Amino acid sequence: MNDLKLNFVKIPASEFTMGSKRPHDRDADNTEMPAQVLHVSDYYIMKFPVTNVQYNQFVQAIGCRPPLFWPDGEYPAELADHPVVGVSYFDAMAFCAWASEMTGLPVRLPTEPEWEKAARGPEIRVFSWGDDWDKGICNTSEEKNNGTSKVGQFSPQGDSPYGIADMGGNVQEWSSSLYGSYPYNPTDGREEHVYDLHKEDILPKWLETGCTSVPNSVEASIGKSVIRGGSWRETKFRARCAYRSWAAPMHRSDDTGFRCCHEPKE
Repeated sequence: MNDLKLNFVKIPASEFTMGSKRPHDRDADNTEMPAQVLHVSDYYIMKFPVTNVQYNQFVQAIGCRPPLFWPDGEYPAELADHPVVGVSYFDAMAFCAWASEMTGLPVRLPTEPEWEKAARGPEIRVFSWGDDWDKGICNTSEEKNNGTSKVGQFSPQGDSPYGIADMGGNVQEWSSSLYGSYPYNPTDGREEHVYDLHKEDILPKWLETGCTSVPNSVEASIGKSVIRGGSWRETKFRARCAYRSWAAPMHRSDDTGFRCCHEPKE
């Protein structure tokens, strides 16, 4: 019986504003503009980032490499409910493919618009909880925790309008999107690589071999992968809903994790 509990929350179809506007957000960066109104269909996203205990189920089942920062490669039971870190974009993709088999759901990483909508809701909020910074309701460098915190530690006060936790701080999160300029255009190639990976049967091979290595040609073709949400290391500036960053897809950091999403099952 499947005991992988990913705790998905439904995000209803609606329009929302993606990006930043001045003077509404005085910290808005040029990479977040222009803002645009997008319609996003129904989807489900995890209430919390994937935790160490959930990722350990994957490691044990598949025999793949452990996250970079597990001591001596061993599962840190004392951090069971903390978000997993030290995983690459490809590691996150492989977890999603495995989770799809375990749950029977079409599990994947969220696109940039899906991540941002879940973080801010239908209104153009600066932070998940509102427009003003409130100390003590998310894990950023201002808290001086010097590391990850248990998922949901800052719930419900730091949650998004949809009840999604840890969208600002704790760990920054991989999305499925390639980094590109705004306005966001899903047909300009920034989402196509996800489908190409499936066409090349790379994800099924990961599941068969327990290997998360990727051909250099594939890594080179992907380029910069979008990361969202800020982290325990970053200031409140990066905890804003519209903040965007990127990393090479093989990057593994002690403040980068992910959460999964899926479309409604037909």
